[in-house]
Amino acid sequence: MSTKVVYIAGAGRSGSTFLSQLLSQNDDCFNLGQIRHLPLALKRNETCACHQPIQECAYWGPFATEMTDRHGADVFERLKTGAPAFKTFATQNSGWEDAAVRDLIRQENAEYLTLLGDLYATAARQAGGAALIDSSKAPDVALSLSLIPEISLYTLNLLRDPRAVNASWAKRVQKKETLQQRARNWSNRVRRMEAFQQGSDAPFLQLRYEDLASTPRQTIEDIQTWAGLKVGTDFFTSETEADISWERNHLFPPANEEVLEKRATHIEIRPSESWKSDENAPYRKMAERINFPLAKKVGYTK
Repeated sequence: MSTKVVYIAGAGRSGSTFLSQLLSQNDDCFNLGQIRHLPLALKRNETCACHQPIQECAYWGPFATEMTDRHGADVFERLKTGAPAFKTFATQNSGWEDAAVRDLIRQENAEYLTLLGDLYATAARQAGGAALIDSSKAPDVALSLSLIPEISLYTLNLLRDPRAVNASWAKRVQKKETLQQRARNWSNRVRRMEAFQQGSDAPFLQLRYEDLASTPRQTIEDIQTWAGLKVGTDFFTSETEADISWERNHLFPPANEEVLEKRATHIEIRPSESWKSDENAPYRKMAERINFPLAKKVGYTK
């Protein structure tokens, strides 16, 4: 039996957390958050969005027990070390559009991919067979999922104007060198996802955050149709506002800290314009220098 995963790829500060929340409002979906960080969250016993320590969470607790019963007490440590090893190998063999390269990556990481596949299968069982929403964002995680036969993967590549992304990072990061690296990461992920799309025959949808923010209700319906999910947006109270249930959201750090803190049950979705202010001019210029003309290729203009 295959495990259905809707994977949200893209750069940080692009709206993946709130998109995953919107997609999890129907009972055929379950929001895992950034599952690539789950082993560390379990080790630290982070607080889940349900307000319980993750090891005592009604969802993650039984999940962790089942995984350790089947694979041993060190299963999450093996997953924790396996992920960067996979990323390193996949980065060194970067021609993801080439079937031979993908086969090599699969063969060299077979043990890790088997364990990862069972992680998602176990998560799906704990979610009653619902489709899993994973907002891990990283291209290498998308690649790993595409190499697991038991996973039915739908990849949603969420893009946001790199100038807006850089201005958003600047609220948290002060060092110029770090911001420059974040901007380079934006470009690297765009290129990686382009190679991923060329090499994968799994369903792939590219979505701009700006389009989601402008027409959220219609965009969610379009995503539901594309991913073969239940089409229903009754949780929207208007075209741009929605009531949010946390029943199928078991998020944990480092999911968007503001989202976890507020745990809002009603949200208004609107385009962000603050990045266009004069105070953000240096961050816009940095992104224009680093991310263009690549950004133009995916729909952004100076």
